[in-house]
Parts: sequence; C-alpha cells; structure tokens
Amino acid sequence: MSIMIGAGLAIAAILVGWISYRSETGRKLLSSLAAIAIFLASTVIATAATRTIMDNTVYMTEIHSVLESPTFIISTGYLMIYGLARIVVGVGRSAARS
Repeated sequence: MSIMIGAGLAIAAILVGWISYRSETGRKLLSSLAAIAIFLASTVIATAATRTIMDNTVYMTEIHSVLESPTFIISTGYLMIYGLARIVVGVGRSAARS
C-alpha cells in the first residue's frame, strides 16, 4: 500500500510540475489551488490543536504529546504562514510579468 501511495504521489508531483512548466495559466491555477489548500488545512489544524489544548483532551500517547510541544506549535504555524505567503508572492509575480 505504501508503495502505491508513494508512486501515486510521485506521478501527481510530476504531472503538476509538467503542467506548471508548460503552461503559465496552469502554473497560476495550481499555485492558487495550493494557497487555498494550505489556508484551509492550516485553519483546520490550528482549530483542532487549539480546541484540544483548551479542552485539555490531549490523550498522552507518544504521537499526541506533540500537540503540547511549543516547538511544534510555533514551527508549524510559521511554516504554514511562510508557505502560503511564498505561493501568493509567486502568483503575484507571475501576474505582474504577464
């Protein structure tokens, strides 16, 4: 199963890269979709993590202990903001060149 998922992800990444390389419109569209996806995922993750911490419902298995780690919270928050900003800047630059 892992091999099939990995192969599917690799094929999808190659397809996205090829479309982005071949078509300016395709690149803008895919970048815009990525920005929307990061925004939506970030909102869901942040809301769930905040609710879990506020309600004190973290089940302390090893994997769940990461939710209480300030390093995890700060670094993932920054990466979500940074990734979204980079995509938006990239779309803006390509629109300015057109």
